Amino acid sequence: MNEHRQQAHLNLIERLLNCPSEEEAEILQANLDLLDAEFLQMLEAPAKMKIQQEV
Repeated sequence: MNEHRQQAHLNLIERLLNCPSEEEAEILQANLDLLDAEFLQMLEAPAKMKIQQEV
């Protein structure tokens, strides 16, 4: 994954984490080009860490 795309994924994650829940669908719709397997991989590690913290 190139650095520019990785940064775009991180920016999208940051926006989603900080937006009101009613804006999530709109943000995702506006960024469909970033919703790919690489994006999901970037989400996987922090999600696993959060799950482990809650156990």
